[in-house]
Amino acid sequence: MPYLPIDPADLGQTYEAVIRVNSQSGKGGIAYLVKQHLGLDLPRKMQIAFYKVVQAISDREAREMSVDDITTAFRSTYHFSGPKYQGRLALRNFRISAKPSEPQDDSIDEQPDEQRHFDGTLLVDGVLRVVRGDGNGPLSALLDALCQYLRINLTIRDYSEHAVGEGKDVKAASYVEVVPADDRKSTTSWWGVGIDSDIAGSGLRALLSAVNSAIGDCTLPELKLNVGFGITSAQDDIASAIINALGLELPRRFQSSFFEVVQRYARDRDCQISYEDLIQLFQKTYYFGKPSKYDLVSFRMEHLDTTRRQLTGELLFSGEKRIVSGEGNGPLSAILAAFNQQIDGTLSIREYSEHSIGEGAEVMAASYVELLYDVPGQKKRSAWGVGADADITASGLKAVLNSASVLDVVAIEH
Repeated sequence: MPYLPIDPADLGQTYEAVIRVNSQSGKGGIAYLVKQHLGLDLPRKMQIAFYKVVQAISDREAREMSVDDITTAFRSTYHFSGPKYQGRLALRNFRISAKPSEPQDDSIDEQPDEQRHFDGTLLVDGVLRVVRGDGNGPLSALLDALCQYLRINLTIRDYSEHAVGEGKDVKAASYVEVVPADDRKSTTSWWGVGIDSDIAGSGLRALLSAVNSAIGDCTLPELKLNVGFGITSAQDDIASAIINALGLELPRRFQSSFFEVVQRYARDRDCQISYEDLIQLFQKTYYFGKPSKYDLVSFRMEHLDTTRRQLTGELLFSGEKRIVSGEGNGPLSAILAAFNQQIDGTLSIREYSEHSIGEGAEVMAASYVELLYDVPGQKKRSAWGVGADADITASGLKAVLNSASVLDVVAIEH
């Protein structure tokens, strides 16, 4: 059949209906389907790399591949789009800061190039790792961190990016090709792709996508963190220490959050922290058993009807007493309604849980709240808070106020 310059629509068809993908297909049709369904305009070299993946699958299964087959193969190959396809390394959070380079020669009058510092948290084989690195840009800084902490020694050979979408919903798509750092002309390379509303974030995700392909199932160094038990301790060990010392059964995501705090504390102390210091660090970080910026003096909860409650109370705002009032469908939503009238921005609950501590007459309630703080024009932040009290309502209110103290929300001056 000759190739004819006609629009498939003239025949009542779409491009997708006339593109048949098998082991003999070309790169163009596959790249077209990826662009149409994933919004990704692959660089030419990446088209070639993914074409080989599709060709291998079609050869192995001896069949044509559907659009779903191709997009699933793409997500699996490049660990793209969602936790289902997440690789061994995943970006949890990061901060990129600038610092001036040291001049190499005092006789040179030119200003030294600014260096970039990466400080972030990665999920490595299911364990959170706090890593830091320096480079001439965000990607090289992350590569430096991977080399230092995980002994992954790669370098970037190709990078490109483009916008996805329009207006306020626009995102950045980035593509990275990496090769072994000691063999920059290597014929073996690995591609990665990342997408994020932040251009730096999309590049970092693309780099980790490529690194995931490069490391395969090789063994990575374990975290070295000692908390006084004489053994290397992980997140579960830290959580166990908190249960034993304070009786607090931290929710899983709270454990992860505090584990990051512990790592940041320990990494500047030869990766060690004593048992006593660990407990004090928890109490100081979350104001548990210690004065916080926002404290509950007294409160009264009234039922307005079967679904609504009103909280009236006296709170301490950095030592200043304020009478507050708010309505909600429960104690926590009521105190947030009252509290949001006193601050810039808005607090909302992201997660909540509770349990009892002790037995019999000595039993108390422990509450855990993760709040999300949204201030117009700023990036949203979240933090955990914990409270304990003989009254379960009071324990929840304390957890909310302690979380607000950790977030250091800005109170409106009276």
